[in-house]
Amino acid sequence: MMRRRYLALILLWIILAIAVLLAPYSLHLSLIDSLRQPVILLGVIIAVLLLWRRHWRIGGGLVLGLVSLSLPWLASGSLPIPQDMRQIKLIILPSSSGKALRYAVEEKPDLIFIPDFSNKTDRALGSQKKIIHAAPAEEPQLMAALPELSDLYRPWLLKTNDGMGLFIRQGATDIDSIRVREAQVGSYALVVDANLSGTELTLAMVHLSRPFPLAGFGRQVAQAERLGGQLAEIPRPIILAGDFNALPWSKALQNLSSAMAADNAQWTGTFPAKSPVKLAIDQVRVNGGLQIVSLETGPYLGSVHLPLVATIALPPR
Repeated sequence: MMRRRYLALILLWIILAIAVLLAPYSLHLSLIDSLRQPVILLGVIIAVLLLWRRHWRIGGGLVLGLVSLSLPWLASGSLPIPQDMRQIKLIILPSSSGKALRYAVEEKPDLIFIPDFSNKTDRALGSQKKIIHAAPAEEPQLMAALPELSDLYRPWLLKTNDGMGLFIRQGATDIDSIRVREAQVGSYALVVDANLSGTELTLAMVHLSRPFPLAGFGRQVAQAERLGGQLAEIPRPIILAGDFNALPWSKALQNLSSAMAADNAQWTGTFPAKSPVKLAIDQVRVNGGLQIVSLETGPYLGSVHLPLVATIALPPR
């Protein structure tokens, strides 16, 4: 009887492990990946029991399965950063609510990415034909929509048709150096060149479509392929960040990372904000000598996502 229970438990674990391993290959199964941590914990308990009872072969096989499940996290490491490298701070906000904006301003980042404006902000901004707003304080409509950012952040880069905005700390960039690369309606990406703290960079903010239902899956794949093709042709260092609605090891993210030859991938869970097990669908990717020094979540701000805070080291001049 006890042997049958062991076999049933092992069989259940194998089924769950296979489901978790296959989840990244289908964006529709991304929520299954949230079981990765419980499955690993269950596998550790079963492996210890098997090895304690000297079932070496089965226990050893289970350990190999545990290593396979842990590979995405083992691959997400950090590199030593020389202390003399210049650093910038980026915050990805989950919304444009007053609470979220006040939090960001208190943190004083060099870059604020908002890939998804709140409905109130969308209505207040309306449809802005212009993307680069060098002096937002002189535009009453902008001030009424986002008053918290008026004093410390300029320019504003707004793509209102896709409900997103990128804000650069005043003095961190030369406004004349900014050039918009991608602003096509429906691409859900805003890609701009800028000289930031003396370094020529490309800033790419995204908010890919959700992978469900089936129509959404097709849109997300098309968006990732289009953006990947564009990033592959950019010779300067790139910061790619935003809400990808995809897991770090999913095909969509792998394609984007490969296209830009991203270095030093790291991630941390941000969604759902109040869940004990969170999915890492808000992410940052860098290349061209840029390095992620730290990546952490901010406090709960009333959204279903947590803010993501990244410190990025710039390449030597």
